[in-house]
Amino acid sequence: MENKLLIDLGVKYGLDSAKISKVATIIYQAGVEDFDEPEARAIAEHLCESGLIDKPAEEILQELKLKGLARD
Repeated sequence: MENKLLIDLGVKYGLDSAKISKVATIIYQAGVEDFDEPEARAIAEHLCESGLIDKPAEEILQELKLKGLARD
């Protein structure tokens, strides 16, 4: 874990490495390639705060699209 965003999320929400990897994957699948972009933090925070992290990736991406957080 080299990225500050992912480290912060792990500490703040008590995420294990598998969940941190899932967050990173979802961010990329949502069309955000740079974790320094504000969209990356918005997606990550939404995932963790709303409890979406435990859902399947397809459901998460659909939710992100509905919320306007995922790029097409």
